[in-house]
Amino acid sequence: MQFLAEQHLIAAKLVRKNGATRTGAERELFVRKSNSLVVCVRLSAEDRGGVSLDNFDWWSLTPDWNEIEQQVLRLAPPHIDGPPLVPEPEVHQ
Repeated sequence: MQFLAEQHLIAAKLVRKNGATRTGAERELFVRKSNSLVVCVRLSAEDRGGVSLDNFDWWSLTPDWNEIEQQVLRLAPPHIDGPPLVPEPEVHQ
């Protein structure tokens, strides 16, 4: 099952938040993991309208997530394969 852009964004933010308690190379590792998830946000949003990462601060421990969040909110709803949430009305003859 593929993750949605929204799920990748939440994971990226959590990983970076967890890295805030670390120091040195360990902190950098958390930032790099978070950056990988940010790239996943962009990739998973491609078919729904896309997300630009041009102004994202890749190395800040506390980047401004607002720009990415706003773009993700404007994405088209995801297509999810599965039964309809609202059943079709029955036709009586």
